[in-house]
Amino acid sequence: MTVINKELFLNKKVYQDNKNENQTYECVIDHVGDEKYVILELTPYVTTDNDGQPLKYLEKRYVLASTDTEAYHSGQKEWYVENTKELHKKKWRSPECLGGGIMTIDEENKSIKTFGTSYGYGDPPIQIVKSILNTVYPNYNLDIKITSEVRELVKPKHNRY
Repeated sequence: MTVINKELFLNKKVYQDNKNENQTYECVIDHVGDEKYVILELTPYVTTDNDGQPLKYLEKRYVLASTDTEAYHSGQKEWYVENTKELHKKKWRSPECLGGGIMTIDEENKSIKTFGTSYGYGDPPIQIVKSILNTVYPNYNLDIKITSEVRELVKPKHNRY
């Protein structure tokens, strides 16, 4: 797997949830138009202090990842993991995929629409999808839904096409 946009990962921003100080978000999108996306949950590598007691402040991070190089939700997850492997070493464990869907981004009209579900991972947690997109794209018109649509979204530019 090749890194498509190294700067995308090196310069990514982490957003703090407005209501929960222990919850943070990352949104890594490398496309315009229709593509699949996944919601990932990152668990800190260290969860206890030197005495073996649970850490009082344990950050919970959720990631929305979407690229135009992968045709399947499993590829979306792999893309994120491969591109963050070195950045996350000794900080975050390998992410768990909580679900996925399809998103349409229209930069010209400042709108994002989500729909569908992932055949392999199931529905994404809609509240997390809403929280991430509302936090990262406050000036966009958002239409966030989960539907039963599962579709083959394979394009010539996708890996393994």
